[in-house]
Amino acid sequence: MELMLAALTWDPGFRGFLTVVLGALILGGSIWLILSTNSGWRLGFLLTLTGLAGWMAIMGLVWAMYGIGYQGRLATWSVEEVNYGDLGQANTADARTVPPRDELPDADELRAIIDADEALSTQFPDEPGRRQPQLGDLLSVDPALRDDPAIEDVVETDDGWELLGAADKQTGEAVAAASAYLTEERALFEASTDFVVLDAWTKGGKEPLADDSAFGRAAFKVERVVTWPFGHPTHRVVVRVQEVIPRETVPGQPPPTPEADEEQPVVSVVMVRDLGSRRQPAIFVFFASLIVFAICCNSLHRRDKLVAQARAAAGG
Repeated sequence: MELMLAALTWDPGFRGFLTVVLGALILGGSIWLILSTNSGWRLGFLLTLTGLAGWMAIMGLVWAMYGIGYQGRLATWSVEEVNYGDLGQANTADARTVPPRDELPDADELRAIIDADEALSTQFPDEPGRRQPQLGDLLSVDPALRDDPAIEDVVETDDGWELLGAADKQTGEAVAAASAYLTEERALFEASTDFVVLDAWTKGGKEPLADDSAFGRAAFKVERVVTWPFGHPTHRVVVRVQEVIPRETVPGQPPPTPEADEEQPVVSVVMVRDLGSRRQPAIFVFFASLIVFAICCNSLHRRDKLVAQARAAAGG
């Protein structure tokens, strides 16, 4: 008994449970008590339940519109497969059309692009000991490079694949999900420092908003909902990494610059966007509360009709 009592704690679950129960009893119970003094405990309970159901229906609608309140699973990147070496042999058909690494600009071509751009040459100077930038790094600094005739056919393919910049929001989320999968679930690497990210590619997903006006936003929402697949097309991302050359860290010196080991295979993580169920609980609360509200309103309406008939009969 002493151990059981010692295991009980007010933080965090038990206190939260009692807070909800006490809040429901005090807030709802006080309204029911006030209504019961004027209309009786049965009718007071029905009026209280009707008001509560209506209020919960409004809250559920607001939660569903803005994605707040009672939420379900958030959107995440779900790993479909991990490919080693040749993406042309991937099980996912879409991933087979990602441009191979040997079709991308090599170091000499990238250095020529960097030297021709002042912003890029300042960001990525040609100095010993500095990490050699990838094409995604250049796109993050100068997005206008996508229109460069030398690389525009590489960064965007006819099959819909688009190279992401290293600083892109999608890149950060996808790389974090891929790193967690490779190090924690599959344990292919001990830590995220054991590999370098080569590039990240995206395909599909929702179309961006073009017109930021009120009418444009409304038309954009309607068009996205009524078109198949109801505004949620399949969105895939491929993150390619490669093991680094192992180097020892000298005490008192900065860690060595990670360099990809060209003799190791390129590991490609193919992921699809799982939209989750963020608004699903709120929608359920809205419809459930609306049904209860409709039933209670119908009960009150039928009661009013019976009372009116009884008064008419008594008056006659």
